[in-house]
Amino acid sequence: MVSIEMKKPSHSLLVTKSTPTIPSHVDNRYQNALTKHRAGDLAGAEYLYRQILSENLSHAGAWHFLGTIFHKQGRYEESLQYVEKSIRLENSKSIFYNNYGVILLEIGKTDEAISAFQKALELDPHYADARANLEQLRLNQNKTEGLKTTFESLPGLISSQSLLENLFQQGNQFFVQEQFYEANRAFHQAASLPGGQELWRWKSLGFCPTVMPNEESIIRYWQQLDHGLDLALQSNIAIDWRRLPFDGFTPSFNLPHHGNDCRSIKEKFAQIFTKGFPHDRPKLKTTMRNRTRIRIGFVTMAGHHRGFLRVYQSLLQKLNPDKFEIVFISPLSVQNSCRNLIGRNDIIWLGLNDRFDDSVIRIRDAQCDLIYHWKAGGCPFDYFLPFAKLAPIQCTSLGSHGTSGIPTIDYYLSSSFLETSELQKYYTERLIFLDSYPTGYVSEPTDSVTRQQLHLPEKGSLYFCPHRLAKYHPRFDLYLKQILERDQTGYLILLTGNHLQLAKVFSERIRQNLGEYLFRRVILFPLLSHEQYRKFYSVVTCVLDSPVYAGDLTAHDALEYNVPIVTQQGTLLVQRYTSGLYRMMNMEPFITDNEENYINLAVRIGTDTDYNATIRQTIAERKEAIFDTKSFIREYEHFFERVINLFDVSII
Repeated sequence: MVSIEMKKPSHSLLVTKSTPTIPSHVDNRYQNALTKHRAGDLAGAEYLYRQILSENLSHAGAWHFLGTIFHKQGRYEESLQYVEKSIRLENSKSIFYNNYGVILLEIGKTDEAISAFQKALELDPHYADARANLEQLRLNQNKTEGLKTTFESLPGLISSQSLLENLFQQGNQFFVQEQFYEANRAFHQAASLPGGQELWRWKSLGFCPTVMPNEESIIRYWQQLDHGLDLALQSNIAIDWRRLPFDGFTPSFNLPHHGNDCRSIKEKFAQIFTKGFPHDRPKLKTTMRNRTRIRIGFVTMAGHHRGFLRVYQSLLQKLNPDKFEIVFISPLSVQNSCRNLIGRNDIIWLGLNDRFDDSVIRIRDAQCDLIYHWKAGGCPFDYFLPFAKLAPIQCTSLGSHGTSGIPTIDYYLSSSFLETSELQKYYTERLIFLDSYPTGYVSEPTDSVTRQQLHLPEKGSLYFCPHRLAKYHPRFDLYLKQILERDQTGYLILLTGNHLQLAKVFSERIRQNLGEYLFRRVILFPLLSHEQYRKFYSVVTCVLDSPVYAGDLTAHDALEYNVPIVTQQGTLLVQRYTSGLYRMMNMEPFITDNEENYINLAVRIGTDTDYNATIRQTIAERKEAIFDTKSFIREYEHFFERVINLFDVSII
């Protein structure tokens, strides 16, 4: 029995036998699926149900009980569609109608739920669970009506609007804590209240766990996400563009960390929302009327502005004032701090408030010729801004972690050191290959400390993984295990962030995959301040890049301290940041392309002190190339001029 939050046996989803006329091997597979389902092995049951449907799309039982699994996972819309499909195929089974009633009740369709329970009893008058569900529902309805009458005469009653807002806020809080089942439940309940939005029922499409238990779970997640997006696209959801940062959902920040091409998934997200925006793209001849300088808008949001300034401060300070005007677009709350850091008095400062529609109007009224989006998807606000066609030309770069999938963003600024034209297939934007790195990291002072000051072992190699949790792909665990097995005196230093529950889940996965013995040489640190984090580079032996997501800011930090980085270049941009930096320094021999070479290089750097010293000396002699902000600024100016003056993508 797969139960929901009701008294047993009331309002419960039942898993029982169904005997359609099907080939024996399919029937055997179906019985195995039901056995796994009853035993609570939902992943195993789901796999078998899907296998059945791949051979027989008319198998009502597989449709139905796959739908009940979706219900258990909080994927109510998919659950409803699958169960309704099963009833269309087989409308004589009372259990189908009973389960249908439970799902309808869950999404607030009480009258239809009653009809479903009644239909179940019509088919089987002795069906005890359906009768109990119906009686319990009627009893609850009577109590609700009585309470409503009593409360209406009392002061201080919580209004339905307040209840809606509370449920929606709960959904957001559960989402942040990655309690996705509870978040989805709260959003669905809020959507069922007066004033609720149908779009809220689909917010689970933006859910993605930061820590995945294994590679199989990543595969299942992507299959489910792709299917859910297809259902959303078929549902013709009503869109009010003015409320999208509040009502909508965005591609999860965690998606690019899974080693997959995100283009098709991100395109489907964008297709859901594009139709809701009525705006026409501004004309370049209109925005440039009565002025000769090119007006460039830079968009960044609170929380991301510090990272933006770390790599674009030099551009904002030194962009040629004779040719360009700068409009700095950000929330009002961070404008003063940004103004002080940039220290330039000819910038137009455009502060945004919390109202999305007002922000869109203000940005469009600024009549920028080109707008650069630091993160097209860092938060709902900056994900949806580009859809409103804020300027004749829109572009983004590394801050978006690969393609945005947004059709109104025209260009993606990459580098000839990072990518080649063959990789255009991973982008909806047109790739621009700068002859510099796409960001202008400014060198910072280095600070040396001792291992003792950082409470680290005095002896043994220190392999540093300065990554956010999402970068620790399950496959990376196997790399780390082999390194510790071969360097029997070495230690791993891993950063686990400030989310205690996620840190615990991650720690347990590492412990399980490495084994208790090796785990004794794993040192876990929570999120560190920027200053404290940088001190680690003065004592670590080397840095280990994740094989599915390389370092960018962290790679610059490591190389600034002359620390070798072990990296494995992949096909996607996020797997090529460090290799691009090595290429700029003419250090291609230190770029690996497979697991074996990665492990061999890591162990050699960790155990061969002379080899380590040689690499450090090479980095020290060549790192100036990656901190050359002059060429970075020159390349951006060249791009801005080309794209504005020509405004013809066939020429760029």
